[in-house]
Amino acid sequence: MPKPRDVILASVQFTDTAEVKTRPAVVLFEELGNVVIAGVTSNLKMKGIPLTRSEGAITDSVIKTKLHFHHLRRNGHQDCS
Repeated sequence: MPKPRDVILASVQFTDTAEVKTRPAVVLFEELGNVVIAGVTSNLKMKGIPLTRSEGAITDSVIKTKLHFHHLRRNGHQDCS
């Protein structure tokens, strides 16, 4: 189970499309088997918390604070909905 502050790759279905994409995310907390995550983007124009290469990011990024997802494990797969 991911722990708070872990950066993971998660399958995310966006609300404006049925498409599912794999995106990086930061684990916020786990409760009752559900993991709540915040998305990470390399689009530095977006508002959020900066995450820099010196802090371990592959590239300078932003932790998106407006959207949070529930990260679930089903049959060994990681899904977000």
